Amino acid sequence: MKEITMYLITKNIYALLIATATFTANYASADQTTIDEIELASQQNNVAQLTQIANTAKDYDAALVNYRLAIAHNIMGEREKAISLLDSAQVILTDEKLNEDETEVNALLAQVYGYRISIKPITGMYYGIKSSNALESASESDETNPRVHLIKGIIAYNTPNIFGGSKQQALKSLNTSINHYQNDDNLGYQWGQAEALVWRGLTHLALNDVQSALNDWQTSLEIAPNYTWPQMLISNNQG
Repeated sequence: MKEITMYLITKNIYALLIATATFTANYASADQTTIDEIELASQQNNVAQLTQIANTAKDYDAALVNYRLAIAHNIMGEREKAISLLDSAQVILTDEKLNEDETEVNALLAQVYGYRISIKPITGMYYGIKSSNALESASESDETNPRVHLIKGIIAYNTPNIFGGSKQQALKSLNTSINHYQNDDNLGYQWGQAEALVWRGLTHLALNDVQSALNDWQTSLEIAPNYTWPQMLISNNQG
């Protein structure tokens, strides 16, 4: 009887370990180290480093680095290259076989659609609906996700008032985003905290509150000391 009992216990433990390993393999593929490398390279406008990361990145990480590269190439005036990179990110994020956090996938997908509009405004009607639907799905699955509110803020900031944009709404969303970053425990998907402060600073500036804008950009640099965007904004807006 004792040997049978020990056999059953061992068998159950083995089954539990197999189930845990399977769950991990399916749902924990995002890598925070790679995310951090992508963000650091992006903050320093290091296109060569981003390209190197893109050569080996997979799944969500690959989508994020392609999105960041799209921004860099668009800034350099390479619009078609940027659109091609957004195509790649979109294909990854809409792949039904992608086993990643659905909230994070939909949030990034909403921003990929949104950035398409900024490059080619004529596509606004088509990609605006797609962006809104992806962001709504992300928000419904996790209302406390800071990147969801960051992207809500970016979209509200960039959308003309006539089409529903609002700097006040942007400020509200960015405030919520920054608050939620304090409790961001979604390891493997953590990015955007310093960026959220830059966008809130831009929103303060648009609302004629220069000092609050400068404060946000300085706080962004405390999080990411080599971030060139807030450095430039501070230099351009100091009295």
